[in-house]
Amino acid sequence: MAAAIDNVAVARRGPVLEVRIQRPARRNALATADWAALADAFAGTGKARVLVLSGVPGAFSAGADIGELAELLREPARFVASNAVVQDAQRALARLPIATIAAIDGACVGGGLGLAVACDFRIATARSRFAITPAKLGLVYSPDDTRRLAAVVGPARARELLLTGRVLDATEAQGYGLLTRCVADDGLDAAVEALVAGLLEASPSAIAGIKQVLAHVGGDPAVDAGAARRAFDDAFHSADFAEGARAFLERRPPKFD
Repeated sequence: MAAAIDNVAVARRGPVLEVRIQRPARRNALATADWAALADAFAGTGKARVLVLSGVPGAFSAGADIGELAELLREPARFVASNAVVQDAQRALARLPIATIAAIDGACVGGGLGLAVACDFRIATARSRFAITPAKLGLVYSPDDTRRLAAVVGPARARELLLTGRVLDATEAQGYGLLTRCVADDGLDAAVEALVAGLLEASPSAIAGIKQVLAHVGGDPAVDAGAARRAFDDAFHSADFAEGARAFLERRPPKFD
């Protein structure tokens, strides 16, 4: 299955949903319509078990479309509505019950980095660059974005990145804990495939439950302590645990449905 929605391409490859931002002329800067297309893509995961979000060579995403932003600032109601679309898209990505991977090559800035941080894993090429620049634009990063960033890099690093807006190279970003892995410029596809293969060996219900607990620990207001506890308790009565336990005792790989 493959479909193109404006500047967002969506393709299904077995249990993997691939979402690609493709606006190379603007370094994958995202207008409101693009954010809405991303939200639609994230809502259509169906029975996919892994989502891979990527950009074009040299640009994961340069963030918000500054040209459109100038227009929106002249119409406060449109600006508020656009911000809501951006937040909804990132929130939808962060709350998916399946494993998510940001495959990053090149610029990963502002809202682009917000998308990457909303993923479970971030694999980037050595030539990639990272920055969050609202302070240099006279803007403020949203509470949800800030919470997710601090959960990944820690409060001190988040404060530094937000207040200075400085650009990190891939080595620095990995040192900050921002990246799961940094690879050679020609090694991105292989690294993503290896991670996908490992994730497909894991229990889908366990991944969903673990993400619930992580969301609660990370401060997501949508997941209270009761929901996190239920995710933990319910796993002991799941079909996946029954299969996992049998497979362990029988010394074979589990076959999760």
